[in-house]
Amino acid sequence: MARRTLLSRLNPRLKWRGIRGLRYNEQGISAVEFALVAPLLIMLYLGAIELSFLMEVDRRVTQTSASLGDLTARLSTVTDSDMAEMFAAAKVLMEPYEANAAQMRISSVVDNGDGNPKVAWSDAHNISPYNKGQSITIPASIMPSPGSIIVAEVNYDYESEFGYIITTSKTISDKFYLRPRRVSEIARITTSSSGTNPFGPTS
Repeated sequence: MARRTLLSRLNPRLKWRGIRGLRYNEQGISAVEFALVAPLLIMLYLGAIELSFLMEVDRRVTQTSASLGDLTARLSTVTDSDMAEMFAAAKVLMEPYEANAAQMRISSVVDNGDGNPKVAWSDAHNISPYNKGQSITIPASIMPSPGSIIVAEVNYDYESEFGYIITTSKTISDKFYLRPRRVSEIARITTSSSGTNPFGPTS
């Protein structure tokens, strides 16, 4: 009793409330709240970073596939050197990501008027080209009949630099369909099925 009286004299606001007094003790509440909220805030922060990286890769893939298709559609014939230039352009467009790790394919698809689009030629990097004469599905209202289109495809396997939120590899893909600008059908001229051309032509 004497000790409680002494404490009360030292601090008049301090009163003994027993167990009920615990509900009035606010010491450490901020620390506890931070400990509860901090993991969620950290996950949201890392998730935002991961999402920004993923969106940047998606933008690069879209830009590369659109540019490959557009560059090809501007030509009247495509040579091995043209394909090498396509790949050189793709390397620049994919930076800072490695274009050698991407899967790229450029194909010419022709419809002779029978409503059955078939591959005239196909070149690819890190992925198998379409077989010549292979029938492929083209979205409605894109393919002229008769006529031809250029199909440009890019796939890229993205692996997170953090690995906390996105723990597995994500494949980012895009595909563009463009009609030839100068001719009705773009011819593919190749001198060799091998060599320094990074793309391999359809045999």
